[in-house]
Amino acid sequence: ILIPSPNVTDNHQEKNARVLSDKGAAILLLENECTAQRLMDEINALLDSKLRMEQMSAALRKICVFDSAERLCDIIYELGSKK
Repeated sequence: ILIPSPNVTDNHQEKNARVLSDKGAAILLLENECTAQRLMDEINALLDSKLRMEQMSAALRKICVFDSAERLCDIIYELGSKK
């Protein structure tokens, strides 16, 4: 469940959160829609649906880059060795 701050430059947090929610990998709650009750309802809905959590997990695995840290290190090492 992602609740992006609307107070960041160019609304980047919401844009990034929408990428995940549009792919079914997260739930997006805008700050102005997020009440304690709404958040609790979303949490309970997830906890009550193992299938939904599995679907979200599968969707996230499809878009994740699992070796991103290693890739970044390789790029940094390559750039550093060019000097």
